[in-house]
Amino acid sequence: MFVLVVLRDTLKVVPSEFTKPREQALRDEINRKYANRVLHDIGLCMLVHDLLDIDEGYVQHSEGWLWVKVKFRMIVFRPFRDEVLTGWVRSANAGGIEVSMGFFDDIKISASHMPEGSTYDGAEGVWVWRYEGNELYIDLEEPIRFRVLETSFLEVSPPRPEIGEVDSVPVSQVPPFSLACTIADSGLGLLSWWD
Repeated sequence: MFVLVVLRDTLKVVPSEFTKPREQALRDEINRKYANRVLHDIGLCMLVHDLLDIDEGYVQHSEGWLWVKVKFRMIVFRPFRDEVLTGWVRSANAGGIEVSMGFFDDIKISASHMPEGSTYDGAEGVWVWRYEGNELYIDLEEPIRFRVLETSFLEVSPPRPEIGEVDSVPVSQVPPFSLACTIADSGLGLLSWWD
C-alpha cells in the first residue's frame, strides 16, 4: 500500500525558515511541496521519510532565498494489483459504488465488479447482494474490504478560466490517480457480512 520512493529536487528555503535547523527547514519545504500531491506514475505523496543527500546550497544575488539540491525518500500511497484494502462506502449509484480511505477518495467499484446477484436499489440508493435467500445491503458509510484491479494515472492540467469569468470552479474533474477495484471475491465486501 505504501512504498518508499527516492526523489531529487532543488528546494527554496525562505529567510524566515533560517532559524530552524537545516534538516527541519528542508523537511518542512518538502512536505509543503509534495504532501497530498499525485506524482504521475508514482502515486500519492504522503510525507518525507528521510533526507539522503543535501547540497551546500546557494543564494542568488537578486533574492534572499536559499536554493538547496536535496535527494530524499518519500512515503507514497500506491497499492499494487490484487492488494486487499479496507475503506468506507462513500456513495452509490447504478454504475457502482465509490469508496474512501479517509486520505484517498478516488476508489471505484463498478457494477460489473460487484458480487454475482447484486442489484442497485434506486429507491434506497444502495446496492443489494442477494445471496442464498438473504438480502445483504451495501449501506453508505459502512466499512468495506476490496481488492485492487488497476491503478490509473491521467495527466491532467488545471482548467483554464473562460474569458470574463471571475471565479471559475470546475463542476467535475477527472482525478489524476484512481483505483478500479472489485468486491466479487470471497471475503470481500462489507466487513459485517463476514463477522
